[in-house]
Amino acid sequence: MALYVHAINQFITPPLEDKALRLALKELGIDARRMSRFTQLALLGALPLKEKIKHNTAIYLGSSFSSPSKFNKMFHNLQSENIPSPLDFMANLNNAATFHLSQSLKTENTSLFLAIDSENYWQPLKLAELDLSTNSTQSALVGWAFEHYAENQQEGSCWLLVSTQAENAIAKVNWQALDYKPDSFLQDLHNTLELV
Repeated sequence: MALYVHAINQFITPPLEDKALRLALKELGIDARRMSRFTQLALLGALPLKEKIKHNTAIYLGSSFSSPSKFNKMFHNLQSENIPSPLDFMANLNNAATFHLSQSLKTENTSLFLAIDSENYWQPLKLAELDLSTNSTQSALVGWAFEHYAENQQEGSCWLLVSTQAENAIAKVNWQALDYKPDSFLQDLHNTLELV
């Protein structure tokens, strides 16, 4: 079975102030006051594809960690004041980002967060391919998001809208071109897509 890409978008940036991220989302009609930075980065990458996403599109999001900034804030509050913040805890749940993606994109199908690392970062795309092969969904939005945890790191998200339909596709996934080099995700992604 072949897997075809119908749309691609990415939001990759040096670390921005939280206010700048919230303002960018506000311009897209999203109130991001209670969302984690990680969720905001995922939304900023995925929302430009909204017009191409159908209500039955599945969502698969992969990342090594959900939101380091929310976790650090929550952990600091717990250590210093011995008071956990329920709102920070809820915002830091791994599936919070996929919930907000599904809600903002108005989808009603699978939405799944996958914990990945440099050895298995293709798992979201592989899982989407598996679901598409069983006809449990017609299209899938597959993304990878990363929130910086150190200075001078980029952060953001990269998204592919995929299906098994070749019509109107812009690329085809070529698994044979995949090299699986740790820390070379964007280059591997580029090498894996064959223009059609």
